[in-house]
Amino acid sequence: MIHDWTLYVSLFLAIWSAVVGGVFSAFSEFVMRGLLRAEPAGGIEAMQHINRAVIRTQFVAGILVITPMSIALGIYAYGAIDGAARVALIAAPIVYLPSVFLVTMLGNVPMNNRLERLHYRSTAAATYWPTYGRDWTRLNHVRTVGSVLTAGLYLIAAISLVA
Repeated sequence: MIHDWTLYVSLFLAIWSAVVGGVFSAFSEFVMRGLLRAEPAGGIEAMQHINRAVIRTQFVAGILVITPMSIALGIYAYGAIDGAARVALIAAPIVYLPSVFLVTMLGNVPMNNRLERLHYRSTAAATYWPTYGRDWTRLNHVRTVGSVLTAGLYLIAAISLVA
């Protein structure tokens, strides 16, 4: 049985999770590398501006909205859908929640907040910058993989719903 709205929500979540993963990947692959190669004051100032600018964007809204939508869809799938679609719709929030949402809220955001409190030309900022860059990027790799896996699970669900 095709659950039309479930198919459309799965496709939306697949696309949006892939977009989120693409942004994370861009940061991991070249944005952070470029910022870390700059003089610390320049890289820090640029990252502070990026962090301030990202707060009120569709990107952050998407990261936040995927979480409750994924959980709700997983709960619905548990009782109303069978087969591979059910498994994928239940697995998606199990992947997304720890690897993207929690890593963001408990890892990257606190690091961004600490960086924000430092003056970009201070010795403390210059000392923190290499650690920030290394650890922030490692956490971002986790978010990238989590987002891409989530997108794949939603794609599997969508395909299974029409099969």
